[in-house]
Amino acid sequence: MPLANLLTNAFTYSNMLVLMALGLTFSYITLKVPNFAQGDFIAVGAYVAYTSYVLWDIHPYLTIPLSFLVSGAISLLMFLFVFSPLSKRGFKLTELMIAYFAAEMIIRSALLIYTDYMQSSLSKYFSNILIPVGQVEIGGYEISSPLFASFILLLTILVSFLIILKYTKLGIALRAVIQNPELGRVYGVNVEKMYAISWFLAGGITGMTGPVILTFFPTDPNIGWTFLIRIFAASIVGGIDSMLGAVIGGYFVGMSEVLGIYVLSQPPIGLQPVYRVVIPFVLMIAALLIMPRGIASKLEGISFRRERK
Repeated sequence: MPLANLLTNAFTYSNMLVLMALGLTFSYITLKVPNFAQGDFIAVGAYVAYTSYVLWDIHPYLTIPLSFLVSGAISLLMFLFVFSPLSKRGFKLTELMIAYFAAEMIIRSALLIYTDYMQSSLSKYFSNILIPVGQVEIGGYEISSPLFASFILLLTILVSFLIILKYTKLGIALRAVIQNPELGRVYGVNVEKMYAISWFLAGGITGMTGPVILTFFPTDPNIGWTFLIRIFAASIVGGIDSMLGAVIGGYFVGMSEVLGIYVLSQPPIGLQPVYRVVIPFVLMIAALLIMPRGIASKLEGISFRRERK
């Protein structure tokens, strides 16, 4: 594979993994329980885009805002009617994790039913789907459309977060709840409302990757489960309770997986590309053993020690 194509695939994949990890982090900082249904929002966003493409011939990237809203709404409903009530009743970590698994199965099963229905109704494939979109020309250079779209999407999300979290009342309230919910309540912050907003954003951000995934990777209702371990690996390696960690972990895991399997598939090792899924597992286990709080915590610790000196 030419170096340019390899780097294009690596950066595109990493950009999307960062967005997925940001979504997982936003849901984790509320109930402090990892959301195993997070990956399914990728499939939800992808099928919003594909349905719009089949029925109305709308370009997948134009449906990104709609994918955000639909995925965010499903995530919000999960929080309001399932996880918030369970948390208030004193359900512990193990019980909440079981509920997450149940929610994941429900969403994935609903997607499987939807794809079967649409396929039989429209006589069009709704599984293992991929929409090729070609390249865009910028400054005389041709760039992969998924790379360009994922970069613009990620940049937009990061800049928006920076502005909202630092310069708006909503952002200040969100930061207060993330850092210390009890203290936030003392200062009059509606913690439940902030949690609900976090869950909406978590589902929406992950769902936004769906239309881009649809143009980059063969997609079916199980794609969320396929990406789930990678999302967790990125969040854990970077620091699952840190937004900076989601960015660091997403790029670290994404680049390591794509570039790592390329190197390992060359002679004399000759490892088959199908084994690339092992790389996120190895990185996640190594992170838990060496730096359980993630790379971001290590960087923050180094910065703090330098300031003290």
